[in-house]
Formats: sequence, structure tokens, C-alpha cells
Amino acid sequence: MWGRRDRGDMAGEGRILSRADRRGRLGRVVLPLLLYPLYALFLFLVFPDEAVFYTGLMAAYVVPPVGREALIPLAAALGQPWWLTALTCTYVDVVGCLVVALNFDLVLSLPYVGPRLAALVETGRAVLERRAWLRGLSCAGLVLFTSLPMEGSGGVGGAVVGRLLGLGERGVICCVGLGAAAGSALLALGAEAALSLAGGGLIIGIVLLVVLVAAGCILRRVALFDKGPAPTYRER
Repeated sequence: MWGRRDRGDMAGEGRILSRADRRGRLGRVVLPLLLYPLYALFLFLVFPDEAVFYTGLMAAYVVPPVGREALIPLAAALGQPWWLTALTCTYVDVVGCLVVALNFDLVLSLPYVGPRLAALVETGRAVLERRAWLRGLSCAGLVLFTSLPMEGSGGVGGAVVGRLLGLGERGVICCVGLGAAAGSALLALGAEAALSLAGGGLIIGIVLLVVLVAAGCILRRVALFDKGPAPTYRER
């Protein structure tokens, strides 16, 4: 359980691994990463006409700062099926959660990625310290956080928040998967509905999508941060 690990482990302080531990660690790193090319292969075999687009979408989603709040409306505007868009984004979120959940200390040691993740951990800890009521939400709160269309609320951010909440690895992965599926499906359906209401007018549809995403961002800020001054990881 993550909740039983001390702050030294949270900061990424490792230990000398035995040969068996190294093999286990290798599997925890390689197997989740293999899921990306396996999904691309699945797309080319089952959906050859859409495979190139969704492989590119998956690659764009993996590399920050592009998020689903931008990619899903783009896919809708280009006439791609909403369910395949939602499936692809959910898949990327779950795989990202697996990588971080199973290799948190290793990810913290990586250049560029590690400092960003460490800052996110400290900021999240400060939020939970200032707002103890968030801990009471537990799994439901993690599902809600992951489902909201905003940068940092996807699979990696969900893995960090779940760790801070003291949830086990399986619980975090399940909650992130559920939240990612709900958020991606709702955003994809909303994007398609907005374009339909616009009568095929791309500009009007994009404006409606921007309003939808902005409303989600405001809701997230009100729910998580506006009950007092917004903390940073230095305010501890």
C-alpha cells in the first residue's frame, strides 16, 4: 500500500535492488510501455482507415502539454467517431497511470519529468493538508479528479493524487480508469453534440466547445481550490 510508505519513498529515495528485484522492476517498466505499440497494432488491424490519425492522437496525448480537452474536440471537428476517440484517450490515461503507479520512484529520478512530478506531488500534498475534507472523498474524489477536462487531471495526475490519498495500486488504477473513461466519453459526446447544434458550423462549434471546457475548469477550481487561498508546495 502506498499509504504505508514514508516521505523518503515519496521523494524517490531508492534502495539497492537484488537481481530478482531488478528483474521485477524491468517487467514493471517494460510491460506497461509495450501497451502503447500494442494498441497501435490493434488500430491498424481493426480500424485501418482511422489508425494513422489515432496513432498520432495517442502520441500527442502522451507528450505534454497537449491534453484531451484539446484533442477530443479536434477529433470531433474532423469527423472521427466519438467512441474511438474516448477509447484512445482512456487507454493512454490508464497506461500512463500504470507506468507511474508501478514505477513512481523511478519516474521521479528521470531528468525533466522527475522535477515536474515532484512539484506536482508537493503541491498536491499541500492541497490535501489545507483541505482535509478531500481525503474523505477517497475513491470517489479520485474518479472525479481524473474525469475533469483539465491539464494534470489525466492518468499521471490521477496516479499522484491516488498516492497522496493512500490508495493501493489496484485501487488507483481502477479509479483512474473509471474517471478517464467517464471524462473522455462525456467530452467526446459533448463535442459531437456541440458541432451538431452548430449545424455544421465549425467556428460556432469550436466556441461552444471552449465554453464547455471553461465550465469544467471553473467547476474543478471551485471544487478543489477556492475554499481558501490557493496553496503551493512552499506553503507548508
